[in-house]
Amino acid sequence: MKKFIAVTFAIACLFGCGKKETENLEQKMVSPETKQTEASPRGDLGFIKNEQGFIVHMKDIKVLLKHLSSSINQQNWEAIKQDTKKLKEASPVAFTGANKKDLPAEFINLDVKFHMSAQELIGACQEKNKDRATAAFFKVVNSCDECHAKYNPKEASTSWFQ
Repeated sequence: MKKFIAVTFAIACLFGCGKKETENLEQKMVSPETKQTEASPRGDLGFIKNEQGFIVHMKDIKVLLKHLSSSINQQNWEAIKQDTKKLKEASPVAFTGANKKDLPAEFINLDVKFHMSAQELIGACQEKNKDRATAAFFKVVNSCDECHAKYNPKEASTSWFQ
């Protein structure tokens, strides 16, 4: 009986210690103080705690940006005001469902870039300046593209808004 348990345990360890565990070990600590990790080169999304919810929120942002693009082109400033208010509240970091300290530092940096470009867009829209709003809109889209290139290579470009 002991031999059977020992053999079963050995087989379980042999087959159970596969790629997933070694891939998790490939993450490097970026900051020991904050305990943030750097994502593996393939853009592992294991840090997203509620993947379904995250996808829904990202699709909401996509729809919002499509609407915002046409509102800017039409100079519909009231619709733009509503859309930018929603955009300001959007947060890919919050949508992961994880604590900030558990997220890859690069993901957080891309989220900050998204928010900074969104703030620039909000300011341009408050001035009702179509040219500035258009330029700032493309900065928001570019921040999305950067994050998608790293973490969602299937949809690396947000060329959908055109």
